[in-house]
Amino acid sequence: MNLIDNARSIQLHLVDIRRELHQHPEESNKEKDTAELIKRELMEIGSWTIRDQIGGYGILADLVGAVPGPHTALRADMDALSIQEETNLPFSSQNPGVMHACGHDNHITCLLGAARLLAMHKNQLKGQVRLIFQPAEENAPVGGSRKMIAAGALEGIDRVFGLHVWPNLSAGVLGAKPGPQMAASDHFIVRIKGESAHGAMPHLGKDALIAGAHFVSAVQTIISRNSDPLDPGVITIGVMKAGSRYNIVPEECLLEGTCRTYSAEMRELAEKRLEQLLKGICSAYGCEGDLDYQRGYSALRNDPEQVEYLLTTWGKLFGQDRSIRVPQPAMTAEDFSFYLEKTPGAFGWLGTQAENDPEVWPLHSSHYKANEDVLWKGAALFAALALGV
Repeated sequence: MNLIDNARSIQLHLVDIRRELHQHPEESNKEKDTAELIKRELMEIGSWTIRDQIGGYGILADLVGAVPGPHTALRADMDALSIQEETNLPFSSQNPGVMHACGHDNHITCLLGAARLLAMHKNQLKGQVRLIFQPAEENAPVGGSRKMIAAGALEGIDRVFGLHVWPNLSAGVLGAKPGPQMAASDHFIVRIKGESAHGAMPHLGKDALIAGAHFVSAVQTIISRNSDPLDPGVITIGVMKAGSRYNIVPEECLLEGTCRTYSAEMRELAEKRLEQLLKGICSAYGCEGDLDYQRGYSALRNDPEQVEYLLTTWGKLFGQDRSIRVPQPAMTAEDFSFYLEKTPGAFGWLGTQAENDPEVWPLHSSHYKANEDVLWKGAALFAALALGV
């Protein structure tokens, strides 16, 4: 049997694995049972040299081919999100308040499928392949990939690949682009300190809420007036807390937000202007301000040569018309970016949008449902990338 036939033959098993994972999601840095399932599967397959407890609950598995060749790493993330599932699926999450709403259960399943396929085709493997099962991808701004890298996940590796299920693309389509494909993701916390007073005598206080409101408004000018329109960025403030009673001038105001950028220049500009605006507005309103700017994941930048290899490999398996260069990057973030800073590679979006499906929910939705029909295809791609098919 060829790779495609073998991949089709394990689809039912992959569905079982995925559903078991989906029923038992675990949050970042708590992926103990997930890691045990992965080890169980790898040990059942055989052939793989397994190392566990890498960077937490991470797992590395290595397979040496019959002849020399490139050393390829394939990565899947393991963690789930703090979301109460509302899909009503018979295999819905059994862990209250935790859900695989970003599809990482699919990524694990595809990589375990590839492990089985590569063991079947071991005699065709040129070089070596390393499977990276990574915890804590959702744990921004820290993430899990840097711990895996520090623990040696990329030692001796020539190229690295990853996948993410993508409901914005049609099922069976693989998308990627050279250069920036996903954004840098930073988190900032602003604390404004004023002086409280009676609401009937506001002149005796220094209103932190007013200062905070003007800061929120002023931040909008960073993108609209300070940045190059051809260098995209997004700044969103999602939290604003001030006051405890309707007739008291708030003494403190807390704001939290995120900055998303592609270029280093735009990232620097966003942080600099946030600091300048906060200082100026607090001075104007007699308050004190503090900015805690936390740099998170870097922009995910694909290597052009490896993007070509990724898309060409998919095209050979499923047709070149199912392989596309996506025209625009996304403002979402991925800590796979840190692997790509160390080693050439590429990250693909695996389309999952079923034709005529009336329920296409986005990632991170409590209603998100994965399309299991693509599992064997993701497994085949991972295996083919290592085999050089």
